[in-house]
Amino acid sequence: MTFIKLHDASTIHTITRGSGEKKVLFIHGNLANSMWWESTLARLPADFEGVALDLPGSGTSPETGVRHTMDYFTSLIDEFTDLLGWQQFYLVGHSMGGGIAQLLAIHRPQKVLKLVLLNAMAADGFHTIFENGLWRMEKAMQDKAFLTKAIRATAPMCRDDALLAELIDSTASASPQVFLEQPVTMHEANWMARLPEIHCPTLFLHGELDDFVPKAGSERTAKAIPNCTFKYLKNCGHSPMLEVFDDYFREVFTFLQAETLKG
Repeated sequence: MTFIKLHDASTIHTITRGSGEKKVLFIHGNLANSMWWESTLARLPADFEGVALDLPGSGTSPETGVRHTMDYFTSLIDEFTDLLGWQQFYLVGHSMGGGIAQLLAIHRPQKVLKLVLLNAMAADGFHTIFENGLWRMEKAMQDKAFLTKAIRATAPMCRDDALLAELIDSTASASPQVFLEQPVTMHEANWMARLPEIHCPTLFLHGELDDFVPKAGSERTAKAIPNCTFKYLKNCGHSPMLEVFDDYFREVFTFLQAETLKG
């Protein structure tokens, strides 16, 4: 188990696979962790090195005592990649992690070579959890059966019950900040006006069966990014890496490995 210590002495758990020259970072979403990327990391092309991290309070990364704002997570990822020694890299973000990835591409454009957004939260905020009532998240913290139902709803086409059970177990130990603070900060977020500042090639994939992240917000976000390709994934809900792995993996790495034409 590998941990990286940040300047404030907080520690971030990471999983690293591969040793290729191309670097790719995977950022998970709310109620998730690095385990969601394990199948992806296991099949990385030979020319890639991949890293997935646990954000504070998720997986095996402890809390840091800092409010879970999108700006905080963006600064954390910025420092984290500096400590990895990565000057430039590819960036893949899912759900809330896709929001963090958008912000990093805005604030540190020199770092992000290409950006992949998977069922990412819209740039003008993600409101579903907040509007449905935080009592549901409070109940999910205390009621394993309720949490199980909630996680399964985010991956409706996943047929690997053993994997889902493992992911649910790992989510059950997430901190109260993950359950109760992240939905609020996603609801408050809005960087839509800054999306034109993302100039790297971007791929936005959205599961056509996702009734968790609204399609309209994804389309609106993708349209505002200058060099963005938007695609729907068939037979897929909110979690492509769990539901349609082969299609997801092919789309992502075809995009990452494609040569970028210089204008």
